[in-house]
Amino acid sequence: MATLTGNNGAVSINGKSVLAVRNFSIEMTADTIESTVMGLPNRRYVSGLSQFSGSADVYFDPADFDTNETTFNPTAGLVGAEGVAVKLFVELDATGTNVDKAFTGNVIVTGFTVSSAMDGMVEGSISFQGTGATAFATGNTVYP
Repeated sequence: MATLTGNNGAVSINGKSVLAVRNFSIEMTADTIESTVMGLPNRRYVSGLSQFSGSADVYFDPADFDTNETTFNPTAGLVGAEGVAVKLFVELDATGTNVDKAFTGNVIVTGFTVSSAMDGMVEGSISFQGTGATAFATGNTVYP
């Protein structure tokens, strides 16, 4: 059984690396619709619409806002934009450059928050809402 560690992950948004990632999360949910009718002793449900959303926490460094746009710049109009491609790598290959295991999908970046505390690092938080299905890929195999 393989066990993954969080330190081998990475995040990209629209093909641009997100630097200094501390953690990320993705949540996939599905609605349930009640279909119970009178006379039944138990409630019944049918499957409804599904969705995914998530977030990533980073250390904030304005120097990471690369002018040649190879890294994610939250001030470059991506907050609120539709059809943004996100990849959440839970593990990279041995070279650290190619996808080994990743969640992928299109999202709307719903927010970017910067927080600063007297006794801590300046941090940023990126939040997103999926606009369709997400997939999980291992190597060259994609699982919808």
